[in-house]
Amino acid sequence: MKNIAFKSLTFMLGLAALSSCSSSESADSKTKNKPEKKQAATKIGTVTAMKVGEHVQLPGEFLAFQEVSIYPKADGFVEKVLVDRGSKVSKGQVLMVLEAPEKEEQLVAARSNYLKAKAMLVASQEHYKRLKASSGIRGSVSALDLESAHAKMMADSAAAMGEQANFGALTKIKSYLVVRAPFDGVITERNVHPGALVSSGVRMQGAMLTLQQQDKLRLVVDVPETYSVGLKQGKEVTFTVNAMPGEQFKGKISRRSGNMNQKFRSETVEVDVSNAGRKIKPGMFAEVVFEPETTHGSLTVPTSAIVTTTEGQYVVKANAGKAEFVEVRKGQQSQEVTEVFGALSLGDKIVTNPRDNLKNGSSI
Repeated sequence: MKNIAFKSLTFMLGLAALSSCSSSESADSKTKNKPEKKQAATKIGTVTAMKVGEHVQLPGEFLAFQEVSIYPKADGFVEKVLVDRGSKVSKGQVLMVLEAPEKEEQLVAARSNYLKAKAMLVASQEHYKRLKASSGIRGSVSALDLESAHAKMMADSAAAMGEQANFGALTKIKSYLVVRAPFDGVITERNVHPGALVSSGVRMQGAMLTLQQQDKLRLVVDVPETYSVGLKQGKEVTFTVNAMPGEQFKGKISRRSGNMNQKFRSETVEVDVSNAGRKIKPGMFAEVVFEPETTHGSLTVPTSAIVTTTEGQYVVKANAGKAEFVEVRKGQQSQEVTEVFGALSLGDKIVTNPRDNLKNGSSI
């Protein structure tokens, strides 16, 4: 019985070894017969100079075309306030009237002094004329008397001019007590009422009134450095107002700051917007869409052709069947093409699907 069991065990082990060898040979056969994975074919493109058709959308803010905070030019008390918040006013219209009794008294005194000085000047002029006429008779008028009369006339003339200037200055100050609108617009803020004491200059803590021109607005947009180069004065833009969905407006670039904001690396651009119906309010936000012009001196390549590494950005140029890595700087870009600046020429052949293992000098 032991011999039979031993023979059965030996037979089973032999079958297992034979099966293992057969399986190994089969696996090796499959591995040898499996086809190797082919690398993707290299695609060749051409360097062009086409316009990058990209629409840039940027946020903007509406500001009043003109805005001024109205402060008093002279000290006084508020006598009348003829406008309020929301009042439409015209240039030159009276907005407020101030009163300053001491200014009235100073003006009366200045006028009196001016008239007195003027009368003295007239008298000295007449005296000098008579002496000069009499000097024609030999020995009737001494030269010293004539010179003294002339000096007196000149002194009185200077005094009269001084009093006239003082009178004019006080007259001007009195006119400051009537506050007028410097331009057409809307009163957006009122901070004083009749009886309030107001002071000129920096002593006034806040403005009496704030006036805005709202029939014409400035749409202010900060354009990033990349796109500001391609902007032109007078270029048409479209914009939408966040508070008025579904409506689209158009305008033209009216002004550019001409410098880059050091903090945000952007240029401030203004678009004049007609707002006769006052639908748009200063302070509202908008989304501005424009299409920058092609950057001067740029070439374009497919976006997929640019290789980005830790060392920089490159385009693989096909040079006599060899790969030549050309360092470039990117400009404006879209999904299909990108502006580049570098040692490339129009019509150069480049690899549009560079492999990760492609190196400088490799065969293409």
